[in-house]
Amino acid sequence: MIVKKIGEGFPRVAVVGCVHGDELIGKHIIENLEKIKPTKGEIKLILANTLAMEKRVRYIDSDLNRVFPGKPNGNHEEKLAHKLTKELQDVDYVIDIHSTTAKTESFVIVTKRCSLKLAKLIPLKKVVLMTDKLAKGKALIDHARCGVSIEFSRRCPKKYALNIVKSALANLGIIKFYKRKVKQEVYEAYDLFEKPENFVGTLRNFSLINRGEIIGYSNGKKIVADEDFYPIFYGEKAYKNLLCLKARKQRERFS
Repeated sequence: MIVKKIGEGFPRVAVVGCVHGDELIGKHIIENLEKIKPTKGEIKLILANTLAMEKRVRYIDSDLNRVFPGKPNGNHEEKLAHKLTKELQDVDYVIDIHSTTAKTESFVIVTKRCSLKLAKLIPLKKVVLMTDKLAKGKALIDHARCGVSIEFSRRCPKKYALNIVKSALANLGIIKFYKRKVKQEVYEAYDLFEKPENFVGTLRNFSLINRGEIIGYSNGKKIVADEDFYPIFYGEKAYKNLLCLKARKQRERFS
């Protein structure tokens, strides 16, 4: 783990990259943020799983974003989670950078409703709130006072991703940059959709699936939706046994 602080005072923000070692967009963003001088407040830049990053793998022993708050005498990721939890104790906001292999637009994830106020400062149109059934207290942002994860599409340009984070920091009043907010839609992810055996089909993330709709085939048999839902993370290669998350769109919409 590599930690670097720039600036001083309040607010204090941590930007975390490479919780998963094969998601290198976080490394690019943090290396560029090192060149910026905050106008006020402190930015704590953290490259998390540097060993996995060097090996270009998701993790060494276990998924780091599933083992918080960690263990001081555990495996590689459990020890790392323990150290990271301590690093996050003195910050007001956490922005955790990820990238997904799913064919989707980039979006924000929160696991606590209180973190929606920070999500509003991230200029991305989609926000996903994980319900208690899915948010089990094992992710990094579960252990932040106010934290969000950003899931960038791996197809998005690096400059675009960097500018999203810089705009968020500008919206917090920490750096001089273009302040930008967008109208956002909030989706509540409430359940897992396990991948049927030998599944063949195509879903579109954030596109409504209607009850009774044929969504694909398993061993030649139709798979029919038993309820209305929006797919999230469909096509993510790291989720071997998961077809997608099921989500419902909230009436709440903010800008």
